[in-house]
Amino acid sequence: MSKRLFNTMFGIAMSVQAVLVHGEIVIDRTRIIYMASAPGVTVNLRNEADGPRLVQVWIDAGDPHVVPELSDVPFTVTPPILRLDAGQRRVLRVMYHAPQGKAIAASQESVYWLNVLGIRPSVDTGNQLQFAFRTRIKLFLRPDALSGQAQQAVGRLQWHLADDGAVQVRNPSAFHVSLSSVLLTIDGLEYCSEDPPMLLPQSVARILLKGRAPTGQGTGAVRFTTLDDHGTTREHTAVVGRSKELAL
Repeated sequence: MSKRLFNTMFGIAMSVQAVLVHGEIVIDRTRIIYMASAPGVTVNLRNEADGPRLVQVWIDAGDPHVVPELSDVPFTVTPPILRLDAGQRRVLRVMYHAPQGKAIAASQESVYWLNVLGIRPSVDTGNQLQFAFRTRIKLFLRPDALSGQAQQAVGRLQWHLADDGAVQVRNPSAFHVSLSSVLLTIDGLEYCSEDPPMLLPQSVARILLKGRAPTGQGTGAVRFTTLDDHGTTREHTAVVGRSKELAL
């Protein structure tokens, strides 16, 4: 399959992927955990469309608009281009190529994105709109010698309510924490976040809440959910107090 064809596929996907509500090429997980010393990780694809699809696979460092050939990451995926007939399954192999000595010395996780782009196999689209769909899932590169364990990172989060009503949360761990919901209760009123972020390792994040800024002076409680290494939703609670700006 020509490089020009797949560049065309990528451009089409950028313009029409939001039209579709579900993917035709299904990945067998919602995230990849790659231990830095592992020789590789396998990922399974399945074509749930009613016909064949051309598929291109690549990894990027966080920019969803970078074209595959310009993505500079320490990974390779094989095969990078494949055809999947209806109902067919294929196995991808993701391999990490460590810069000399850096994999073991790294002090925290890094996050990348695995992209899977599928399109109907037609070179000449004429005047017809050619639908494509791209799925992106997170790929966490986890050094083997990190302090602590990923499942313990949630318990180390520190929550505070800033004067402007935003919630600040400090993640002192070496692991990413993926928030899926945040609900603050203070003085009997509830405030939620519509788009909570993924918390980076050893960082402080500000989470904006929907509605008016909380005015109570006491402590509150936050109920939040996270996604674990398997993509399972976990529920948590924590106490939130007012304080000065958090710092690492």
